[in-house]
Amino acid sequence: MNELKKLTKGTLVYLFGTIGSKLVSFLLLPLYTKYLPPEAYGIYDVNITYATLFSSFFFLDIWTGIMRFFFERKQEQDKQQVVYCGAAIFAGSTLLYTGSMLLFGAWIGIEYLPGVILYGFCLCLQNLYGYLARAYGWNFYFALSGIVSTLCNALLNVGLLMLARMDYSALYVSFGAGILVQCVMLEGKVHLFPGFRRDYLERGTIRELLRFSLPLCVNSLCYWLLTGYNKVVINQRLSDADNGYYAIGTKFAGILLIVTSCFTMAWQELAYGKYEKSEENGRFYTRAVNLYLAVLFLGYGILIPAIYLCFPLLVDGQYSQALALVPLSMLAAFGGILYTFLGNIITTFKRNDGIFLSTLCACGVNMVVLHLGIGRLVVHAANLALFLGYGASDILRVWIIRREISFRVDGRLLLGGCVLAGITIWNFFFGGWMGNGIQVLIGVGVGVGAAVFLLLPYVRGKKL
Repeated sequence: MNELKKLTKGTLVYLFGTIGSKLVSFLLLPLYTKYLPPEAYGIYDVNITYATLFSSFFFLDIWTGIMRFFFERKQEQDKQQVVYCGAAIFAGSTLLYTGSMLLFGAWIGIEYLPGVILYGFCLCLQNLYGYLARAYGWNFYFALSGIVSTLCNALLNVGLLMLARMDYSALYVSFGAGILVQCVMLEGKVHLFPGFRRDYLERGTIRELLRFSLPLCVNSLCYWLLTGYNKVVINQRLSDADNGYYAIGTKFAGILLIVTSCFTMAWQELAYGKYEKSEENGRFYTRAVNLYLAVLFLGYGILIPAIYLCFPLLVDGQYSQALALVPLSMLAAFGGILYTFLGNIITTFKRNDGIFLSTLCACGVNMVVLHLGIGRLVVHAANLALFLGYGASDILRVWIIRREISFRVDGRLLLGGCVLAGITIWNFFFGGWMGNGIQVLIGVGVGVGAAVFLLLPYVRGKKL
Protein backbone atom coordinates (compact mmCIF):
# COMPACT_ATOMS: atom_id res chain seq x y z
CA MET A 1 0.00 0.00 0.00
CA ASN A 2 1.57 3.29 -1.07
CA GLU A 3 1.83 6.30 1.22
CA LEU A 4 -1.14 8.16 -0.23
CA LYS A 5 -3.44 5.18 0.07
CA LYS A 6 -2.24 4.50 3.61
CA LEU A 7 -2.72 8.12 4.65
CA THR A 8 -6.12 8.34 2.96
CA LYS A 9 -7.35 5.10 4.54
CA GLY A 10 -6.13 6.13 7.98
CA THR A 11 -7.69 9.58 7.65
CA LEU A 12 -11.07 8.16 6.60
CA VAL A 13 -11.08 5.70 9.51
CA TYR A 14 -10.33 8.45 12.02
CA LEU A 15 -12.75 10.78 10.25
CA PHE A 16 -15.51 8.22 10.71
CA GLY A 17 -14.79 7.82 14.40
CA THR A 18 -13.96 11.43 15.19
CA ILE A 19 -16.81 13.07 13.31
CA GLY A 20 -19.34 10.59 14.63
CA SER A 21 -18.28 10.93 18.25
CA LYS A 22 -17.38 14.63 18.40
CA LEU A 23 -20.55 15.65 16.59
CA VAL A 24 -22.65 14.05 19.33
CA SER A 25 -20.58 15.83 21.96
CA PHE A 26 -20.87 19.15 20.12
CA LEU A 27 -24.64 18.80 19.87
CA LEU A 28 -24.77 18.68 23.67
CA LEU A 29 -23.95 22.39 23.77
CA PRO A 30 -27.66 23.33 23.98
CA LEU A 31 -27.95 21.01 27.00
CA TYR A 32 -24.90 22.43 28.76
CA THR A 33 -25.78 26.05 28.12
CA LYS A 34 -29.43 25.60 29.17
CA TYR A 35 -28.97 23.64 32.40
CA LEU A 36 -25.61 25.03 33.57
CA PRO A 37 -25.18 28.78 34.21
CA PRO A 38 -21.95 30.43 32.98
CA GLU A 39 -20.58 30.58 36.55
CA ALA A 40 -20.96 26.81 37.06
CA TYR A 41 -19.51 25.92 33.67
CA GLY A 42 -16.62 28.30 34.35
CA ILE A 43 -15.79 26.53 37.65
CA TYR A 44 -15.99 23.12 35.94
CA ASP A 45 -13.67 24.29 33.16
CA VAL A 46 -11.05 25.61 35.60
CA ASN A 47 -11.14 22.38 37.61
CA ILE A 48 -10.54 20.16 34.57
CA THR A 49 -7.73 22.55 33.63
CA TYR A 50 -6.00 21.67 36.90
CA ALA A 51 -6.61 17.96 36.25
CA THR A 52 -5.11 18.31 32.78
CA LEU A 53 -2.04 20.07 34.17
CA PHE A 54 -1.26 17.41 36.77
CA SER A 55 -2.07 14.45 34.54
CA SER A 56 -0.05 15.65 31.56
CA PHE A 57 2.89 16.48 33.83
CA PHE A 58 3.05 13.24 35.80
CA PHE A 59 2.15 10.83 32.99
CA LEU A 60 4.97 12.21 30.79
CA ASP A 61 3.01 11.66 27.56
CA ILE A 62 4.37 8.14 27.88
CA TRP A 63 2.00 6.89 25.18
CA THR A 64 3.91 9.03 22.66
CA GLY A 65 7.16 7.32 23.66
CA ILE A 66 5.51 3.90 23.42
CA MET A 67 4.31 4.51 19.87
CA ARG A 68 7.62 6.07 18.80
CA PHE A 69 9.71 3.07 19.95
CA PHE A 70 7.04 0.51 18.98
CA PHE A 71 7.34 1.45 15.31
CA GLU A 72 11.13 1.56 15.53
CA ARG A 73 11.50 -1.98 16.93
CA LYS A 74 11.40 -4.82 14.39
CA GLN A 75 10.96 -7.97 16.50
CA GLU A 76 7.58 -8.71 18.08
CA GLN A 77 9.13 -9.41 21.49
CA ASP A 78 10.93 -6.07 21.40
CA LYS A 79 7.64 -4.33 20.61
CA GLN A 80 5.96 -6.01 23.57
CA GLN A 81 8.86 -4.98 25.76
CA VAL A 82 8.26 -1.34 24.83
CA VAL A 83 4.53 -1.67 25.58
CA TYR A 84 4.93 -3.18 29.05
CA CYS A 85 7.84 -0.99 30.10
CA GLY A 86 5.68 1.98 29.14
CA ALA A 87 2.74 0.51 31.07
CA ALA A 88 4.95 0.15 34.16
CA ILE A 89 5.87 3.83 33.95
CA PHE A 90 2.16 4.63 33.53
CA ALA A 91 1.35 2.74 36.75
CA GLY A 92 3.96 4.68 38.70
CA SER A 93 2.68 7.93 37.25
CA THR A 94 -0.84 7.07 38.42
CA LEU A 95 0.31 6.99 42.04
CA LEU A 96 2.21 10.28 41.75
CA TYR A 97 -0.69 11.99 39.99
CA THR A 98 -3.31 10.85 42.50
CA GLY A 99 -1.27 11.86 45.54
CA SER A 100 -0.39 15.26 44.11
CA MET A 101 -3.97 16.03 43.12
CA LEU A 102 -5.26 15.09 46.57
CA LEU A 103 -2.82 17.50 48.21
CA PHE A 104 -3.39 20.32 45.72
CA GLY A 105 -7.17 19.90 45.69
CA ALA A 106 -7.35 19.99 49.48
CA TRP A 107 -5.11 23.07 49.58
CA ILE A 108 -7.14 25.25 47.18
CA GLY A 109 -10.53 23.69 48.01
CA ILE A 110 -11.54 22.06 44.72
CA GLU A 111 -15.20 21.01 44.76
CA TYR A 112 -15.93 17.39 43.74
CA LEU A 113 -12.22 16.52 43.98
CA PRO A 114 -12.66 12.74 43.31
CA GLY A 115 -14.46 13.59 40.08
CA VAL A 116 -11.69 15.97 39.03
CA ILE A 117 -9.03 13.33 39.75
CA LEU A 118 -11.04 10.74 37.80
CA TYR A 119 -11.26 13.12 34.84
CA GLY A 120 -7.48 13.51 34.58
CA PHE A 121 -6.79 9.80 35.02
CA CYS A 122 -9.38 8.76 32.42
CA LEU A 123 -7.95 11.25 29.96
CA CYS A 124 -4.54 9.57 30.24
CA LEU A 125 -5.96 6.05 30.24
CA GLN A 126 -7.78 6.86 27.01
CA ASN A 127 -4.53 8.11 25.48
CA LEU A 128 -2.69 4.96 26.54
CA TYR A 129 -5.25 2.57 25.08
CA GLY A 130 -5.80 4.73 22.01
CA TYR A 131 -2.11 4.80 21.14
CA LEU A 132 -1.77 1.07 21.79
CA ALA A 133 -4.74 0.29 19.54
CA ARG A 134 -3.26 2.40 16.75
CA ALA A 135 0.19 0.86 17.22
CA TYR A 136 -1.27 -2.66 16.89
CA GLY A 137 -3.24 -1.60 13.81
CA TRP A 138 -6.74 -1.65 15.33
CA ASN A 139 -7.57 1.72 13.79
CA PHE A 140 -11.17 1.02 12.84
CA TYR A 141 -11.93 -0.50 16.23
CA PHE A 142 -10.30 2.51 17.88
CA ALA A 143 -12.65 4.80 15.93
CA LEU A 144 -15.68 2.62 16.72
CA SER A 145 -14.88 2.55 20.44
CA GLY A 146 -14.67 6.34 20.37
CA ILE A 147 -18.20 6.55 19.00
CA VAL A 148 -19.54 4.14 21.65
CA SER A 149 -17.71 6.09 24.37
CA THR A 150 -19.17 9.41 23.32
CA LEU A 151 -22.69 8.03 22.95
CA CYS A 152 -22.41 6.69 26.50
CA ASN A 153 -21.14 10.07 27.65
CA ALA A 154 -23.97 11.87 25.85
CA LEU A 155 -26.75 9.65 27.21
CA LEU A 156 -25.48 9.99 30.76
CA ASN A 157 -25.25 13.76 30.37
CA VAL A 158 -28.85 13.94 29.20
CA GLY A 159 -30.05 11.68 32.00
CA LEU A 160 -28.09 13.34 34.80
CA LEU A 161 -28.58 16.99 33.76
CA MET A 162 -32.07 16.95 32.27
CA LEU A 163 -33.78 14.20 34.27
CA ALA A 164 -31.86 13.92 37.55
CA ARG A 165 -31.14 17.70 37.56
CA MET A 166 -27.61 17.22 38.85
CA ASP A 167 -25.18 20.14 38.86
CA TYR A 168 -21.90 20.25 36.91
CA SER A 169 -20.62 17.18 38.79
CA ALA A 170 -22.65 15.20 36.23
CA LEU A 171 -20.02 16.09 33.63
CA TYR A 172 -17.30 14.28 35.59
CA VAL A 173 -19.43 11.15 35.99
CA SER A 174 -20.49 10.95 32.35
CA PHE A 175 -16.99 11.65 31.02
CA GLY A 176 -15.35 9.02 33.21
CA ALA A 177 -17.98 6.39 32.40
CA GLY A 178 -17.65 6.99 28.66
CA ILE A 179 -13.86 6.71 28.70
CA LEU A 180 -13.90 3.53 30.80
CA VAL A 181 -16.32 1.93 28.31
CA GLN A 182 -13.91 2.72 25.48
CA CYS A 183 -10.91 1.37 27.36
CA VAL A 184 -12.73 -1.88 28.17
CA MET A 185 -13.55 -2.29 24.47
CA LEU A 186 -9.94 -1.65 23.44
CA GLU A 187 -8.61 -4.00 26.12
CA GLY A 188 -10.54 -6.74 24.30
CA LYS A 189 -8.26 -6.13 21.30
CA VAL A 190 -4.87 -5.12 22.65
CA HIS A 191 -4.95 -7.62 25.59
CA LEU A 192 -2.70 -5.48 27.76
CA PHE A 193 -3.33 -7.43 30.98
CA PRO A 194 -3.41 -11.05 29.69
CA GLY A 195 -0.26 -10.52 27.61
CA PHE A 196 1.91 -9.39 30.52
CA ARG A 197 5.13 -11.29 31.25
CA ARG A 198 7.68 -10.32 33.86
CA ASP A 199 10.59 -10.69 31.43
CA TYR A 200 9.12 -7.87 29.32
CA LEU A 201 10.13 -5.40 32.06
CA GLU A 202 13.65 -4.54 31.01
CA ARG A 203 15.57 -1.74 32.71
CA GLY A 204 17.32 -0.56 29.56
CA THR A 205 14.01 -0.05 27.74
CA ILE A 206 12.51 1.74 30.74
CA ARG A 207 15.51 4.08 30.81
CA GLU A 208 15.15 4.71 27.06
CA LEU A 209 11.47 5.55 27.44
CA LEU A 210 12.16 7.83 30.39
CA ARG A 211 14.96 9.65 28.56
CA PHE A 212 12.60 10.21 25.66
CA SER A 213 9.55 11.14 27.73
CA LEU A 214 10.96 13.11 30.68
CA PRO A 215 11.57 16.24 28.56
CA LEU A 216 7.92 15.95 27.52
CA CYS A 217 7.02 16.30 31.21
CA VAL A 218 8.44 19.83 31.31
CA ASN A 219 7.03 20.44 27.85
CA SER A 220 3.58 19.52 29.17
CA LEU A 221 3.94 22.09 31.93
CA CYS A 222 4.85 24.72 29.36
CA TYR A 223 1.94 23.62 27.16
CA TRP A 224 -0.41 24.10 30.10
CA LEU A 225 0.93 27.65 30.42
CA LEU A 226 -0.26 28.07 26.82
CA THR A 227 -3.80 26.82 27.38
CA GLY A 228 -4.87 26.18 30.96
CA TYR A 229 -3.07 29.14 32.47
CA ASN A 230 -5.28 31.54 30.53
CA LYS A 231 -8.39 30.07 32.13
CA VAL A 232 -6.95 30.44 35.61
CA VAL A 233 -6.06 34.10 34.96
CA ILE A 234 -9.56 34.81 33.58
CA ASN A 235 -11.05 33.14 36.62
CA GLN A 236 -8.93 35.21 39.02
CA ARG A 237 -8.81 38.58 37.20
CA LEU A 238 -12.36 38.57 35.78
CA SER A 239 -15.02 36.09 36.95
CA ASP A 240 -16.31 32.51 36.80
CA ALA A 241 -18.93 33.68 34.29
CA ASP A 242 -16.27 35.15 31.98
CA ASN A 243 -14.46 31.85 32.11
CA GLY A 244 -17.73 30.15 31.18
CA TYR A 245 -18.07 32.38 28.10
CA TYR A 246 -14.45 31.69 27.19
CA ALA A 247 -14.99 27.93 27.56
CA ILE A 248 -18.05 27.94 25.28
CA GLY A 249 -16.29 30.18 22.74
CA THR A 250 -13.36 27.80 22.53
CA LYS A 251 -15.72 24.84 22.14
CA PHE A 252 -16.29 25.93 18.57
CA ALA A 253 -12.58 25.71 17.89
CA GLY A 254 -13.08 22.01 18.52
CA ILE A 255 -14.81 21.79 15.12
CA LEU A 256 -11.53 22.66 13.42
CA LEU A 257 -9.82 20.09 15.65
CA ILE A 258 -12.37 17.48 14.50
CA VAL A 259 -11.55 18.10 10.86
CA THR A 260 -7.79 18.01 11.39
CA SER A 261 -7.23 15.50 14.21
CA CYS A 262 -8.23 12.51 12.08
CA PHE A 263 -5.61 13.48 9.50
CA THR A 264 -3.05 14.21 12.21
CA MET A 265 -3.43 10.74 13.76
CA ALA A 266 -3.05 9.02 10.40
CA TRP A 267 -0.13 11.33 9.59
CA GLN A 268 1.59 10.56 12.89
CA GLU A 269 1.78 6.85 12.10
CA LEU A 270 3.23 7.58 8.66
CA ALA A 271 5.66 10.27 9.84
CA TYR A 272 7.19 8.07 12.57
CA GLY A 273 8.38 5.72 9.84
CA LYS A 274 10.21 8.54 8.01
CA TYR A 275 13.04 9.37 10.38
CA GLU A 276 15.85 9.35 7.81
CA LYS A 277 17.19 12.81 6.94
CA SER A 278 16.97 12.38 3.18
CA GLU A 279 16.02 14.72 0.33
CA GLU A 280 13.03 12.53 -0.43
CA ASN A 281 11.70 12.85 3.12
CA GLY A 282 12.34 16.59 2.99
CA ARG A 283 10.14 16.89 -0.09
CA PHE A 284 7.51 14.68 1.56
CA TYR A 285 7.31 16.88 4.67
CA THR A 286 7.27 20.06 2.58
CA ARG A 287 4.31 18.86 0.50
CA ALA A 288 2.48 17.60 3.58
CA VAL A 289 2.82 20.84 5.59
CA ASN A 290 1.82 23.08 2.68
CA LEU A 291 -1.21 20.91 1.91
CA TYR A 292 -2.12 20.97 5.59
CA LEU A 293 -1.90 24.77 5.67
CA ALA A 294 -4.17 25.02 2.62
CA VAL A 295 -6.76 22.79 4.27
CA LEU A 296 -6.60 24.79 7.51
CA PHE A 297 -7.09 28.13 5.77
CA LEU A 298 -10.00 26.79 3.71
CA GLY A 299 -11.53 25.20 6.82
CA TYR A 300 -11.30 28.52 8.66
CA GLY A 301 -12.99 30.31 5.78
CA ILE A 302 -15.91 27.87 5.86
CA LEU A 303 -16.31 27.23 9.59
CA ILE A 304 -16.30 30.82 10.87
CA PRO A 305 -19.36 31.94 8.84
CA ALA A 306 -21.03 28.57 9.47
CA ILE A 307 -20.66 29.08 13.22
CA TYR A 308 -22.17 32.56 12.90
CA LEU A 309 -25.26 30.98 11.34
CA CYS A 310 -25.54 28.04 13.77
CA PHE A 311 -24.63 29.73 17.06
CA PRO A 312 -28.18 30.78 18.08
CA LEU A 313 -29.39 27.22 17.48
CA LEU A 314 -26.66 25.59 19.58
CA VAL A 315 -26.10 27.99 22.48
CA ASP A 316 -28.60 29.32 25.00
CA GLY A 317 -29.08 33.08 25.18
CA GLN A 318 -27.32 33.38 28.55
CA TYR A 319 -24.04 32.57 26.74
CA SER A 320 -24.56 35.06 23.87
CA GLN A 321 -21.36 36.96 24.78
CA ALA A 322 -19.34 33.93 23.67
CA LEU A 323 -20.13 34.54 19.98
CA ALA A 324 -17.71 37.47 19.63
CA LEU A 325 -14.89 35.28 20.98
CA VAL A 326 -15.15 32.70 18.18
CA PRO A 327 -13.02 34.18 15.31
CA LEU A 328 -9.92 34.83 17.41
CA SER A 329 -10.40 31.57 19.30
CA MET A 330 -10.45 29.70 15.99
CA LEU A 331 -7.27 31.48 14.88
CA ALA A 332 -5.60 30.35 18.09
CA ALA A 333 -6.78 26.80 17.38
CA PHE A 334 -5.34 27.13 13.87
CA GLY A 335 -1.93 27.96 15.33
CA GLY A 336 -2.23 25.14 17.86
CA ILE A 337 -3.07 22.55 15.22
CA LEU A 338 -0.06 23.56 13.15
CA TYR A 339 2.02 23.53 16.35
CA THR A 340 1.08 19.86 16.93
CA PHE A 341 1.62 18.91 13.30
CA LEU A 342 5.11 20.41 13.20
CA GLY A 343 5.85 18.87 16.59
CA ASN A 344 5.23 15.38 15.20
CA ILE A 345 7.90 16.01 12.56
CA ILE A 346 10.39 17.18 15.18
CA THR A 347 9.59 14.16 17.38
CA THR A 348 10.31 11.87 14.42
CA PHE A 349 13.92 13.07 14.51
CA LYS A 350 13.99 12.74 18.33
CA ARG A 351 14.61 16.48 18.74
CA ASN A 352 12.67 16.82 21.98
CA ASP A 353 14.91 19.72 22.94
CA GLY A 354 13.39 21.58 20.00
CA ILE A 355 9.91 20.67 21.21
CA PHE A 356 10.72 22.09 24.63
CA LEU A 357 12.35 25.31 23.43
CA SER A 358 9.56 26.12 20.99
CA THR A 359 6.91 25.45 23.64
CA LEU A 360 8.81 27.59 26.17
CA CYS A 361 8.88 30.42 23.62
CA ALA A 362 5.13 30.05 23.03
CA CYS A 363 4.16 30.08 26.69
CA GLY A 364 6.41 33.09 27.35
CA VAL A 365 4.73 35.12 24.59
CA ASN A 366 1.31 33.94 25.76
CA MET A 367 1.84 34.96 29.38
CA VAL A 368 3.29 38.39 28.55
CA VAL A 369 0.52 39.30 26.08
CA LEU A 370 -2.17 37.95 28.42
CA HIS A 371 -1.13 40.03 31.41
CA LEU A 372 -0.55 43.17 29.31
CA GLY A 373 -3.88 42.90 27.53
CA ILE A 374 -6.44 41.45 29.92
CA GLY A 375 -7.13 44.81 31.54
CA ARG A 376 -8.26 46.40 28.26
CA LEU A 377 -9.23 43.47 26.03
CA VAL A 378 -10.75 41.35 28.85
CA VAL A 379 -11.49 37.80 27.61
CA HIS A 380 -10.28 38.58 24.07
CA ALA A 381 -6.78 38.96 25.50
CA ALA A 382 -6.65 35.22 26.24
CA ASN A 383 -7.33 34.27 22.62
CA LEU A 384 -4.95 36.91 21.25
CA ALA A 385 -2.19 35.80 23.61
CA LEU A 386 -2.70 32.16 22.67
CA PHE A 387 -2.66 32.93 18.94
CA LEU A 388 0.55 34.98 19.16
CA GLY A 389 2.16 32.34 21.38
CA TYR A 390 1.41 29.54 18.95
CA GLY A 391 2.53 31.73 16.04
CA ALA A 392 5.92 32.36 17.64
CA SER A 393 6.34 28.65 18.36
CA ASP A 394 5.33 27.64 14.81
CA ILE A 395 7.98 29.93 13.32
CA LEU A 396 10.62 28.47 15.63
CA ARG A 397 9.54 24.89 14.84
CA VAL A 398 9.82 25.51 11.10
CA TRP A 399 13.36 26.79 11.70
CA ILE A 400 14.22 23.69 13.76
CA ILE A 401 12.92 21.34 11.05
CA ARG A 402 14.90 23.20 8.38
CA ARG A 403 18.06 22.50 10.37
CA GLU A 404 17.34 18.77 10.07
CA ILE A 405 16.06 18.37 6.49
CA SER A 406 15.41 20.32 3.30
CA PHE A 407 12.07 21.94 4.10
CA ARG A 408 10.17 25.04 2.93
CA VAL A 409 6.80 26.64 3.66
CA ASP A 410 5.12 28.26 0.63
CA GLY A 411 5.11 32.04 1.22
CA ARG A 412 2.41 32.70 -1.38
CA LEU A 413 0.14 30.21 0.35
CA LEU A 414 0.68 31.98 3.68
CA LEU A 415 -0.07 35.39 2.18
CA GLY A 416 -3.24 34.17 0.45
CA GLY A 417 -4.38 32.41 3.62
CA CYS A 418 -3.89 35.54 5.73
CA VAL A 419 -5.95 37.59 3.25
CA LEU A 420 -8.72 34.95 3.40
CA ALA A 421 -8.66 34.98 7.22
CA GLY A 422 -8.92 38.79 7.27
CA ILE A 423 -11.90 38.79 4.91
CA THR A 424 -13.55 36.05 6.96
CA ILE A 425 -13.24 37.97 10.24
CA TRP A 426 -14.56 41.19 8.68
CA ASN A 427 -17.52 39.32 7.19
CA PHE A 428 -18.23 37.60 10.53
CA PHE A 429 -18.75 40.91 12.33
CA PHE A 430 -20.22 43.04 9.52
CA GLY A 431 -21.59 40.69 6.86
CA GLY A 432 -24.71 39.57 8.69
CA TRP A 433 -26.67 36.44 7.83
CA MET A 434 -26.49 37.02 4.08
CA GLY A 435 -22.76 37.71 3.91
CA ASN A 436 -21.85 34.73 6.06
CA GLY A 437 -24.28 32.45 4.22
CA ILE A 438 -22.77 33.39 0.85
CA GLN A 439 -19.25 32.74 2.15
CA VAL A 440 -20.23 29.27 3.36
CA LEU A 441 -21.60 28.38 -0.09
CA ILE A 442 -18.51 29.71 -1.87
CA GLY A 443 -16.17 27.95 0.56
CA VAL A 444 -17.92 24.61 0.24
CA GLY A 445 -17.86 24.95 -3.56
CA VAL A 446 -14.13 25.68 -3.58
CA GLY A 447 -13.48 22.80 -1.19
CA VAL A 448 -15.44 20.28 -3.27
CA GLY A 449 -13.76 21.50 -6.45
CA ALA A 450 -10.28 21.20 -4.92
CA ALA A 451 -11.03 17.70 -3.59
CA VAL A 452 -12.26 16.54 -7.00
CA PHE A 453 -9.20 18.05 -8.71
CA LEU A 454 -6.81 16.28 -6.31
CA LEU A 455 -8.58 12.93 -6.18
CA LEU A 456 -9.61 12.56 -9.82
CA PRO A 457 -6.19 11.30 -11.00
CA TYR A 458 -6.20 8.82 -8.11
CA VAL A 459 -9.67 7.58 -9.06
CA ARG A 460 -8.48 7.08 -12.64
CA GLY A 461 -5.60 4.99 -11.37
CA LYS A 462 -2.88 7.53 -11.98
CA LYS A 463 -0.14 8.34 -9.52
CA LEU A 464 -0.53 11.68 -7.76
